[in-house]
Amino acid sequence: MPAVYRVVLTAAAVICVAAALAIPGYYETTTLWYKTGVDKAMLIAGQYCGLTALMLVYLQVLLAIRGDAMSAIFGAANLIRYHRINGAFVALAAVSHALLVLVPEGIANLPLGKKFWPEMVGAAVLFFIVLLAVSSYLRNRLHIPFAIWRALHRPAGYGVLLLATVHVLFVSESFEKTGPRLLIGALFLSVAALWGVKHYRSVRNNKPSSPQ
Repeated sequence: MPAVYRVVLTAAAVICVAAALAIPGYYETTTLWYKTGVDKAMLIAGQYCGLTALMLVYLQVLLAIRGDAMSAIFGAANLIRYHRINGAFVALAAVSHALLVLVPEGIANLPLGKKFWPEMVGAAVLFFIVLLAVSSYLRNRLHIPFAIWRALHRPAGYGVLLLATVHVLFVSESFEKTGPRLLIGALFLSVAALWGVKHYRSVRNNKPSSPQ
């Protein structure tokens, strides 16, 4: 049965990612109307990388939450390994998104100021994603105590979950439409609800969550 559950959960994840990645193509932003050639291709690729990064962030939180059911289906050791591997892909997708979006616009035209607050939120998300990835990779080399690292890593990760969702929902015209907003909102609330249940159970049982 675990094999069946793995197939079902993997298929559900693929469907969610496919639905999210279909948004830029179906709800094209006006920014693309004024771009041609390589610049347009880079912006489109940047949008896909951004949404991929968001989906991977959601997956990253699910892998961090784990729980008895997921551990039984995938194996606790596997979930920890997937969490570490997925973290690298989150960072890669996020950095690729930033570069592919900023380069066509020109580094001199960085979106700064209150008007561009969604872009500023995105910059903060990128900073924390890179910080989380680098600190995780270098934790042993820098001799950072695990307890201290985890105490900072977890809240920062959940902060990325929230801020990345806000960034995506407000940075692009594609998400001014009801359909895309409902999809991303539903995915975010689902992940947040699962985290809430796991946290509640951990507090109720008066024991810490399993280490990442």
